[in-house]
This record gives sequence, C-alpha cells and structure tokens, in this order.
Amino acid sequence: MVDFSILDAVYNWFDEDLLRIFGLEAWHLLFSLVFLLMAGTMWMVKPLIEWMTAKNWLVLLSYVNCIFVGFLFLQLIDRYSYDGQATNLPAYFWSISLLAMSTYGILLVFVRSVKKMAKIIRKRSKKVA
Repeated sequence: MVDFSILDAVYNWFDEDLLRIFGLEAWHLLFSLVFLLMAGTMWMVKPLIEWMTAKNWLVLLSYVNCIFVGFLFLQLIDRYSYDGQATNLPAYFWSISLLAMSTYGILLVFVRSVKKMAKIIRKRSKKVA
C-alpha cells in the first residue's frame, strides 16, 4: 500500500498562525499550489502528447490530460483527508482548486493568442516596410 503521510506536511501549511505571519489566507496558498500543479503537469504531459499526436491538437490535448491528472491528484487529497464521516479539508477546497485550473487554462490561451497576434503584426509591418 502507498503511504500518503507526506500529505500531512502539506496540511500543516494551512496553519492559521503561520499564514497570518505572511498576511495570507489558506485559499491563497491552495490556489497557488493547484496552479503550480497544473503548470507542472502541463510541462510533463506536453512532450508525451507531442510524440503521440499532430501538432495542431497538441495544446488542447495536453491541457485536457493535465486537467485529468490534476483531478486525480486532488481527488486523492480529498479521499485521504476523510476522517471517518467528515473531511479535514476546508469547504472552499474544490471551488478554489477548480478556479486555479480554469485560470491556468485561460492564462494559457491568452498568452498564446498574444504571441500569435504579435507574430502577425510583425509579419505585416515587415511587408509594409
């Protein structure tokens, strides 16, 4: 069986006194951790998808796979946190986690769109000159 005791250390990061020292709330830390999880899985999954598929579906498929990996990881945390009938996680765990996942996707689309627009503008300015 797999030992998930390492997750106890992550739960200790949500200590109210420690967070108050830095002026943070627990949901700030949760959002950051899930956002980093999505970025990390995107970085890991992208080469696999690139190897498996054509280039034009690369970003969409890698983002979808990252969402699946993120959901699996968050589901693992959610199941591990059950203590009998109640959970030790805060009530906002899933809403903040889903917000971080969707924010990463929106940010990814925005950055790629800006890069594409900059490329088109540079190409047009070279034609005019």
